Amino acid sequence: MEPTKKIEVLERALEREKKARKLAEKILEEKSTELYDLSEALRQSNNRLKELLNEKTSQLEGVFVNIIDAYVIMDIEGNVLKMNHAAKQMFGYDNEVEAVNLLTMVHPDYVDYTTAAFKQLYHTGSYNDYKAMVITKSGSEKIVQINASIIYDRDGKPVAAQGVARDITEEIAIKKQLEDQNKQLDLIFDNSPIGISLTNNNFKDLIKINKSLINMFGYSIEEFRNLTIADVTHPDDDDHGQNLREMVEGKIDFYTINKRYIKKNGETLWAKTRVAAIRDENGKIRHQVATIEDITKEKIAKEKIEESENRLSTLIVNLQTGILLEDENRKILLTNKKFCNIFGIDADPNLLKGVDCSNSAEENKVYFKDPEHFVARIENLLHEKKTVIAEELELVDGRIFERSYIPIYYDGKYKGHLWSYDDVTIQKNYKDSLKAQKEKYSSIIANMNLGLMEVDLNDNILMVNQSFTDMSGYTKEELAGKKASDVFLIPESAAEFTKNDKFRKKGVSNSYEVRVRTKDNKLKYWLVSGAPNFDVNGKLVGSIGIHLDITEMKLLETQKEQLLKNLEQQNEHLNEYAHIVSHDLKSPLRNISALLSWTKEDFREKLGEESLMNLDLMQVKVEKMDHLIENILRYSSIEDGNIQSQELDLQELVSEIIEMIYIPDHINVSILRTLPVIEGDRTRIQQLFQNLLSNAVNYIDKEQGFVEIDYTENTTHYTFSIKDNGIGIEKEHHQRIFKIFNALGTHEKSTGVGLSIVKKVVDLYEGDIWLDSEVGQGTVFFFSLKKQS
Repeated sequence: MEPTKKIEVLERALEREKKARKLAEKILEEKSTELYDLSEALRQSNNRLKELLNEKTSQLEGVFVNIIDAYVIMDIEGNVLKMNHAAKQMFGYDNEVEAVNLLTMVHPDYVDYTTAAFKQLYHTGSYNDYKAMVITKSGSEKIVQINASIIYDRDGKPVAAQGVARDITEEIAIKKQLEDQNKQLDLIFDNSPIGISLTNNNFKDLIKINKSLINMFGYSIEEFRNLTIADVTHPDDDDHGQNLREMVEGKIDFYTINKRYIKKNGETLWAKTRVAAIRDENGKIRHQVATIEDITKEKIAKEKIEESENRLSTLIVNLQTGILLEDENRKILLTNKKFCNIFGIDADPNLLKGVDCSNSAEENKVYFKDPEHFVARIENLLHEKKTVIAEELELVDGRIFERSYIPIYYDGKYKGHLWSYDDVTIQKNYKDSLKAQKEKYSSIIANMNLGLMEVDLNDNILMVNQSFTDMSGYTKEELAGKKASDVFLIPESAAEFTKNDKFRKKGVSNSYEVRVRTKDNKLKYWLVSGAPNFDVNGKLVGSIGIHLDITEMKLLETQKEQLLKNLEQQNEHLNEYAHIVSHDLKSPLRNISALLSWTKEDFREKLGEESLMNLDLMQVKVEKMDHLIENILRYSSIEDGNIQSQELDLQELVSEIIEMIYIPDHINVSILRTLPVIEGDRTRIQQLFQNLLSNAVNYIDKEQGFVEIDYTENTTHYTFSIKDNGIGIEKEHHQRIFKIFNALGTHEKSTGVGLSIVKKVVDLYEGDIWLDSEVGQGTVFFFSLKKQS
């Protein structure tokens, strides 16, 4: 080939190579750009995936933390890896603070069951409705229900378990309570002394009947199924068909009648019958419940009750306290013979009913030492309508009366008032006499001169003062140089003198009593306080005696012992009298209460609303009198000698009291700190707390009330407090309320005895009681009890 052509060929090849290189570079540049764009897209996609992963992780963390039920993750050995707030609250443990193993919390009785369940979970991957008892960190026992599943690694190997736990302790308890209640209802139904029957909606088909109804009528269950109401109704009584028709028509849901039935043996049965309809949501009767209460004995006992009522009326009329009951218009409702005698009224108390007393104060003021004050005070009491107990009145003839005024309210309306008068002249004079005697002996003691005598080691008298000569009857000259024992001692006192003289010669001071004979040959008791007498060098040279004539005190001591013996006997008689009076009063009161209840039931349709209201008022007053009698008996029985000391857990005792007394739903009673264990008499301490707690609950007028119990202690005493947000107590009454019969307000259960019982119990335990109160805001009662050594 020619050189020129060869060069052309090479040039063309070079040109083609350049073009190919440029094309390759362009393709490479395009691929590089494409690769860069793809890398950037992958980077952005990766960032987005990370954001989504973090977002989902946060969501899962939020679900884990905020799930209501307890959620736990643990390893295969039971060690907790993670637990949410609900789990920490349920078990009391926190895995972030301490190591927690769920298997160790299982109650010993559930260990085998839990082991088997865990094995099943491990092999099957899940376990539902696992129920077991666990013991929390605080030591409380809880029943939990757990649904659990296994967590596997990438190779499918079990590495952990997760579960949701729910506390079903209360649910189990409620279920058990419902079962117990059903059993209790069955027991009540089967063992009720009142006959009970359950029929279907046609009032004929008998579903259930109890033993009492069978025993009451004498028919068997099969015989009852073939009987109608008319078959067993007394011929002279209504078979209450009209009532049943009204019940079917929906006019009434229940009714009560007293009627006679004929038993299988032909005897007549008086019974109180109550019939109630059980309706469905459409108001249609599904079942009928009837209760039949045998009141035959009550009918027979009616005359005896009336006799007891007459005895009670006679007792009230013959009380040794003058009673005058007036209505709101000052018309006499009731008075007794004692009242007439006190004021010299020559008339039968029954004839005074309805008499207007509006001007009686003016008419009788002449009997009183301060007549104008007597009239003004009555007008003031009637205007203020506040209870006043045992107010003293002085009469012109020297007598002293104690008058009490008690306003009477019903449903918040003033209905009259009760005056009571007691002649306390003898008691007042006795108190004044005791006061005078006390002042007399106090003056004697304060001004008494002590006799001083100095003797040497041989008992020779060296010196006496004037008081000693007055005591002994000897002059100073007559006693100088004489032996004291020879002058004064009688034979039976020699041994006591010799014993104390030996003490004196040993340098010991002491006091002793000795019987001596004075110059006028009278025997006296002297109290001698002797001390050794030393000279300036400390040498014992004799003794000095201070002498006090205690002859009169000795006589008084003998009288005091006799008086204490007499008082003890009188106290026993008073306690016996209190029990007797309590029994004689309470029995007819309860009979009256029962009679009032029956009267309301028997004549409810015949009596007007006002009559029924009066019967309710009588029932309340009878119950209040029964409560008053009971409290007076309790008050009279609180004595030092009756205390039986034992260990008392006040937390347990007060909790029992809170469960025992009636506490409305709107009032919360709480114990702020665990009360201590003390030594004391259970009955007295229970009376103390029960009276204060009952008072606090009864006098709360707020929509949401509270009573808080707390205590503090020091080396000698416990100090308790009972705080409420009730009506409060005016400061002027803070001391008076602890006196017997000084009740404040008009509460139906208030007798004026409860706080006096509280004060008496506190005094027995050498404590004190006081209160802090603001009217309308509430009251805090504080009381202290001395610790028993």
